[in-house]
Amino acid sequence: MSKAKSKGTRGENEIVDLLVDAGFPRADPEDPASAGVKRFEGGYESHDIQGIEPWVIEVKYRKAWHLFGWVRKIRKRSDGRPWVILGIHGDRRTQEGKEVGTLAIMDATVASKLLYHWHRHHQEINL
Repeated sequence: MSKAKSKGTRGENEIVDLLVDAGFPRADPEDPASAGVKRFEGGYESHDIQGIEPWVIEVKYRKAWHLFGWVRKIRKRSDGRPWVILGIHGDRRTQEGKEVGTLAIMDATVASKLLYHWHRHHQEINL
C-alpha cells in the first residue's frame, strides 16, 4: 500500500472511531453485511464512510486543502443526499496542525437544520 493510501486509511479509521465514540454502532469487520459504521472498501470511487444513511461522508487527511474542489465533487456525488467532509490536518505535529485538528464541512442548509435540532434538544446531547 502506498504511503498516501496508508495515510488515507488511517484517517478513515480515525473518523470511524470518532463516530463510534459519538454513539454510532461499529460494523462487524468479519461480516460484510453487518450494519454500522465502517470504511468503504470497494473498487470504485464512493464516499469513504458507510453506515450512516443517507449521509455521504468523505474523509480528507491532507496538509493542503482544496476545499472548493472537494465541495463541488461531493455535491455531484451526493445526488441530493446530505453530505459532510470530515477533514483532518495532515501534519498534527506542527502548531497549525494541532490548532486545526479535525473538523467538518457541510452544506449550510443542512448545518442550520442540525443546529436547530441541537438547540431544541441540547439537554440530550453531551458535547
